[in-house]
Parts: sequence; structure tokens; C-alpha cells
Amino acid sequence: MPLLLIKLIPFLVLLYHGVFSILEVLFPSIRDPNFNNWEVDDDSGASVRILGWRKVLTPPRVLAKGRMSDGAACAVALVVGFIFILVATFGIRHVSGYPEFIPDLFGRF
Repeated sequence: MPLLLIKLIPFLVLLYHGVFSILEVLFPSIRDPNFNNWEVDDDSGASVRILGWRKVLTPPRVLAKGRMSDGAACAVALVVGFIFILVATFGIRHVSGYPEFIPDLFGRF
């Protein structure tokens, strides 16, 4: 039983984030103040890797940043939420075998 729960953790996290992403669209009061902001960086910040953990010494250089319209930000949040929920549903089906009416797509790989 505990091994099953450990295997389910990544899919439960995906399910949580997918549901939260959709709820952000439906209930604007729970949105982050920076909900519309986007940023692209070059990931070249100086970092140190110790025992597999990465500590960032200097932040990466920002290449571009901006603000999306409310409609575009909500559309992105909805699409990402639905994708996360689908992956989580098929992952939970693959690991636990339940519910049986959903096909096991990950079992074919």
C-alpha cells in the first residue's frame, strides 16, 4: 500500500495543479497578482551543484518579459489545466489499475 501511494504522488500533484489552474480561471479572486506576467530567460545563471541540489548564485539574464491579456492568460491556464488533469488521470489508471473503463495508455510504452 505505501509503495502504491509513493508511485501515485507525481500524478496526484499533477491533478492538484490542473484543478487549481482551472479554478483560477473560474474564480479570479484566487489568482496571483502576477497571473498575466510571462518571462523568458537564458538559464545561464551561475550555480553550484552539491549532492544533486542546485544553488543559484546569480539569477539568469531575462531575455524577454511582458503581460498577456486576461483572455489569453485564462486560455493558457485552461489548456494547461486540462492537459495536467488528463495526464494525471491516465497515470493514476496506469499505476493503480482503477477505474477499469479508462484505457491504460501508459501500459503500451
